[in-house]
Amino acid sequence: MSLTSALLNANAAAAAGAGKKAAQVQLQAELNTDEEWTKFVQRDGLLVVDVYSEWCGPCIGMVGNLKKIKVEIGGDNLHLAVAKADTIDCLKRFRNHSKPTWMFIAAGQLVNIIFGADAPRIARTIEQELKNEELAKKGERERPQRAPHELTPEEQEVAQAQEKLIAERRERERAAAAAEREERRETRARRVDQHFADVCAGLLLPHAQKYLRKVSDALEPYGVLVADKCPLLLSKIEARRLAVEEPEMGEPAAVAALTERPSLALLLKKQPDKEGDIIEICRRVLYGDGLEEEERPKKLVCDELRLGRVPGIYVPADRQQRAAVLELLFPKMVGALVEPLPPPAAPHVAMMFGAWQRRAVLTAAAKYAARVLKHGFFADPNVAEPRLLCKTANQYEDRLDKDYCETIVLEIAVGLAEPELADPADLFPPGPPAELLALGPIHVSVDAVEGALECVRFFPSGYCEPEEKPKPKTKKKKKKRQGENKEEAVDPALSAAPSSEGEASTEAEAAEDEPDQDEADDDEVAVDKATSPPPMAE
Repeated sequence: MSLTSALLNANAAAAAGAGKKAAQVQLQAELNTDEEWTKFVQRDGLLVVDVYSEWCGPCIGMVGNLKKIKVEIGGDNLHLAVAKADTIDCLKRFRNHSKPTWMFIAAGQLVNIIFGADAPRIARTIEQELKNEELAKKGERERPQRAPHELTPEEQEVAQAQEKLIAERRERERAAAAAEREERRETRARRVDQHFADVCAGLLLPHAQKYLRKVSDALEPYGVLVADKCPLLLSKIEARRLAVEEPEMGEPAAVAALTERPSLALLLKKQPDKEGDIIEICRRVLYGDGLEEEERPKKLVCDELRLGRVPGIYVPADRQQRAAVLELLFPKMVGALVEPLPPPAAPHVAMMFGAWQRRAVLTAAAKYAARVLKHGFFADPNVAEPRLLCKTANQYEDRLDKDYCETIVLEIAVGLAEPELADPADLFPPGPPAELLALGPIHVSVDAVEGALECVRFFPSGYCEPEEKPKPKTKKKKKKRQGENKEEAVDPALSAAPSSEGEASTEAEAAEDEPDQDEADDDEVAVDKATSPPPMAE
């Protein structure tokens, strides 16, 4: 009997009762641990393994066909198994994969692999690999030398293409983040320039405070005065902000100097009758910026104030640095006149799940509360034109009519808004949380750039603002006119006896309102669309 005919007649034969022989032997092993995997791959013959992830499950549709093939053709030379990639280290590259994966192993070596439930192709491959195994046992053919954990050439091509795609997306995200950061810095600089065009901030580190007179004497001939000064002990986060503007301030010795002893914040102001940009004047006098070689003094002020690897003074080098340092060192002065920027948004993506999964999704999301920026329930999986149903789980539970097509969408941070300011312990791997990915989302934004566009559609501006509850209407008491309190005389017989027509109509309406018993029974056995997955398509 040919393998093709056996495959085509598998389902019919099973229905006719041709499975007695299969019931006498173990046709398919279940592998859940590294120990079970190691023991199974040491078997002789051809091993066919269906690799699956826990959230997806093994390929049920192929079980009957494979068992039929083993009983009628493979015999003791063919062994079948299903292996859970989530708990077997050798199969970790298949975790979170939704596409069925079939591994063909002989003598501990991976001889072939197929992705997808292509029944005819799998049948042909089993037939061919059984022949190859017979030839290998006779010494007429060499088996491929590839361990099961190694990538096949096909997998290597896919992995390289995937790595290239991920690199392109990461570069796209970096470029978008850099452009947004530059825009924020320029916006802040423009706002500060409107009020502090002739003002600049400077910082004398603790060891250089005794040279304050030297600094002021160097600047005074050029019309720049020290208008104010105050001691300032920087916190670690403030030291990191300063290091963003001047990387030299991020050196461990400089950070220790800034955070252990107070520095001296300087407010430098250019006199109105002097010309020139205050930033250029300060940098030229203190650092020698823009001076020709013959114009440079033998020793610059910044060099005189340096102590080893720790600089003695810092003055901003451009408008954007000036705005950032003024805001850092003199926050009250700047905040009184300059409108603050809104806090930067963390890079984020949209993750969509079926609403019937809401309990599992919200339980997993609670572990990443700081990363879940927004969430809501929507009428369908439409990403281009979402239709909001409600914003909270309680509101969704209160809805009477629920359907399979309804979804829950999360706005998930995949990075920090300002990673350069974060403590290393607060950093997390890029991308959505693995626990949420394991639940099998319907849709995930390809990157943070696309995610920002999608989340604007799901969660437009003002989404998080509290909804105004309608105020209950108060009924005004009407003043009773004189004479309304007199009750009209009514015949008791007329008021007590309703008309026969009225009774008939009332009984008819009551009968219509009562549900049919058969319909009620059907409702009791109906699937709860609120918590059950959608039915499988036939």
